[in-house]
Amino acid sequence: MKNDRRLDRALLVLYAATVLGIVVHQGLTHVDGNFAIFRASFRHLVAGQDLYAPYAGEQVDRFKYSPLFALLFAPFALPPTLIALAAWNALNVFLLVYAIRRLVPGRAGTLALLLVYLEVVRTTERAQSNALVAGLIILAFLWMEEKHQLSAASAIVTGTFVKIFPATALAFAVFHERRLRMFAMTLLIGVAGLALPLLVTSPSALAAQYTSWFRLESSDAAASAMGGGAGLYGGVMYQLRQWLGVTWPNWPIQLAGTLVLLAPLGRARCWNDPRFRVRFLCSVLVFVVIFNHQVESPSFVIAVAGIAIWFVTSERTKLDVALIALTLLVVSLSSTELVPHAWQRDFFVRYRLKTIPCLLVWLVMQAELLGLRRSSPLGKCAEVGEADVATPQALANRG
Repeated sequence: MKNDRRLDRALLVLYAATVLGIVVHQGLTHVDGNFAIFRASFRHLVAGQDLYAPYAGEQVDRFKYSPLFALLFAPFALPPTLIALAAWNALNVFLLVYAIRRLVPGRAGTLALLLVYLEVVRTTERAQSNALVAGLIILAFLWMEEKHQLSAASAIVTGTFVKIFPATALAFAVFHERRLRMFAMTLLIGVAGLALPLLVTSPSALAAQYTSWFRLESSDAAASAMGGGAGLYGGVMYQLRQWLGVTWPNWPIQLAGTLVLLAPLGRARCWNDPRFRVRFLCSVLVFVVIFNHQVESPSFVIAVAGIAIWFVTSERTKLDVALIALTLLVVSLSSTELVPHAWQRDFFVRYRLKTIPCLLVWLVMQAELLGLRRSSPLGKCAEVGEADVATPQALANRG
């Protein structure tokens, strides 16, 4: 127990030092352009300027988040740049750390945080919101398990207004008795989130912002379906176009993926098994990355978080170990200095290989959820009481 606490403190120090080191390095070189875009969005929102227009000379890319995100970024838009960057990165990193530790404490949680560490570094170097989104999805799951529906709905809505796809977390409500109340509460909070930017802008200006946002998202979706978008991985959709030489649009593949994701929910007798519910959480975390046509390399922290939680709560068979090793090699280590740049450019990036290990693990997760994998304890779900939430103790007792 004492050694566990020491290891836990050492891990927290590692994460804190990482946040500080990235801020110091960027202070001495240059702050990533994503953070400049986020900071400028609040100023543009207040001024009534189009959030989604290109601002040559000011931003390296367009702002692609919601008007609510621009409003909520105010605490990081007003202070000096490096102080704001430190606070933003710390929020992202430690929300994910907190969420994983809440879900899986002890040595298993420590191992999960070690497995996801390189991906946390990657998204933090780009000042992106992916760790925040992963943390919000996990917390939404936990808060639903604890029957804190208002907190869960708020987490889902916040994540959705950041990246859209965290709306998938609403599927967790299926496991609980008051699911209709959860759906209604999320809808109401979502409507409030749509209107909240009215605190700093006019109704007509806000309507124009949403119109512009929808136009930009539609344009990006069309471009990605044609293979466009520098730095985008394209998920499973890109892999199928590459392997089969087809030009299918994204939505049929995304729809098929959604049906596969939701198929295990047909096993209603398994809803009361905490292992089943946690495994579905892991599946959602991977799904929102590999079926996202706008996914970038830093986004894989969300999928790897799901894979790490899956691994530390699994039976850890030879197949499990092989899959986690493949994930670490192809997804995490392939983008580090340990791999020659020529290999990264001409092999890992060219063929968008990061999607493949995540897809393989996701298919194994789905096989477990469907009761098709013999080595999984989910073949025959235990019928336990509704009050048996997915706590680490419950998982351990049923493992």
